[in-house]
Amino acid sequence: MNEAATRNTPLEIVIVGLGVGGLYASKSALGFNRKCRVTIIEKRDFDQFSPCGLPFVIEGVIKDFEELKYDVPEIGDKLTKLLHHEVVSVDGKKKTVKAADLATSEEKEIRYDSLILATGASPVNLPLPGAKELLGKGVHFVSNIENSNALLKAARSSKKKSAVVVGGGAVGLEVAVALKRLGFDVAVTKRTPDPFPRNLDPEMGKIVVEHLEKLGIRVLFGKGIDRINGAQRVESVEIAGETIGCDIVVMAAGVSGNTKLADIVGAKTEKGLVVVNNRMETSVENVYAVGDLVQTYSRIDETPATMQLATSAYRQGMTAGINAAGGNTFYPGALNTFVAFIGGLEIASTGYSLQTAKSLGYDAKAVSTKRDTKPHYMPDAKEINLRVIVDAKDGKILGAQAVGKEGAGWRINVFALAVHGGMTLYDLVDAELSYSPPVSQMYDPISQVAEIGLKRLRLPPKKCKKVFLPST
Repeated sequence: MNEAATRNTPLEIVIVGLGVGGLYASKSALGFNRKCRVTIIEKRDFDQFSPCGLPFVIEGVIKDFEELKYDVPEIGDKLTKLLHHEVVSVDGKKKTVKAADLATSEEKEIRYDSLILATGASPVNLPLPGAKELLGKGVHFVSNIENSNALLKAARSSKKKSAVVVGGGAVGLEVAVALKRLGFDVAVTKRTPDPFPRNLDPEMGKIVVEHLEKLGIRVLFGKGIDRINGAQRVESVEIAGETIGCDIVVMAAGVSGNTKLADIVGAKTEKGLVVVNNRMETSVENVYAVGDLVQTYSRIDETPATMQLATSAYRQGMTAGINAAGGNTFYPGALNTFVAFIGGLEIASTGYSLQTAKSLGYDAKAVSTKRDTKPHYMPDAKEINLRVIVDAKDGKILGAQAVGKEGAGWRINVFALAVHGGMTLYDLVDAELSYSPPVSQMYDPISQVAEIGLKRLRLPPKKCKKVFLPST
């Protein structure tokens, strides 16, 4: 069947989950195949919201949680939403799902030709004394509007004004800053010694720690939390033998993929994640999975990778939607490109850290520099720390990290494109980047760190292989 015919084949597509992955799967399916019909099943009683904005509502940067919501309009009989519904069973032979209305318990049976699982992930509650018992009684998560609103209400009514945040990733540190700005004494803790361990090398993580301490946040990385104390409510925590009085504990220690439906349909999982190929297909025919619940692959070398970010979920959703609607496209792999904004500091990375690159067998080296984002004579010039991970034999870029009060995010985007394109330090030295004193350096820190890398790796200058005059 040719592509034109495929695009007009009637297909029934069921998508479970209306997050970023589910939304873009529906958009792509309907955009690719004009004859397909999509049914989205979602447990929430509203359409969508932006989880990345939750800490900033708590901080007060965003007015309220309602600002994070937005609607997904139904499209005649082409797109149907079953909100406040939950899938209770899947029959792979009959290709049907049963969805229960959470308000009435009424069940609906829906047939599908393709099924897309976009059920996301749930926050992890650490298995330590008091964590489960005091959940909702001082122990909080920040993963949806309901639990984030509960944290905000607790913060506003807190008498101790003391909080402990467990976790050193984006959510944990953003919430720590938010609580600090609400007048709390805040400590952050995790068992490993460095923040963003999957993204930053220790040398860059140290800059983040120093920034947190300047904000007045107590950093207890490398110690972890041992116990949460309290009778009816949280009263204190124990960290490495020290008791810290508090009435709020925020669990931001990572997430676990919601794989229950994948298990029901018999899809293969590894390490708590659904295994998919580059077409976002699971091990079960006509069943796809996208977003936080999947194990995907690295764009660099096709090794297994996990990327639980909205930017990957939407691209995976587009891939699954097109393929579920009869197309044949692929997800290009993950680089884990991210940026976080922690109390005025941009923290960004892409590709492999030095440790990860070495563990995968690369002869990897790291090159770092600290430069101004603008000429020294500009009064608002800021420092930026750059670190690039390269293959020592040829200078091929494997990853990069940037930390600074401005410009870290956009520079990491340049590095992400460089990694995606298989570029080397030579390419970045040659890159023609824009310049104006109020905006950037004439010789940008990107080019500077690339030049430093070539010298440290003792890679020779490029040879002129052809001498020519411009043609007329």
